[in-house]
Amino acid sequence: MNALITFLNKLRLHADQFRVSAPMVGPLFDDADARRVGHDLDAVRTRFEQQPVWPSSGALGERR
Repeated sequence: MNALITFLNKLRLHADQFRVSAPMVGPLFDDADARRVGHDLDAVRTRFEQQPVWPSSGALGERR
């Protein structure tokens, strides 16, 4: 087992790089990135439900 860990360390592979999931259950451990992405998508969705137009920039027309 120690040789396997040494080999994986040389390859720079760590167990936390891979998400563990089970069939019909989904991820077994909490994923902070997935939570953050979900929150960002919810924020964008609710923003466009309230104001469906992207705000214009302050600079309109040609500037020199």
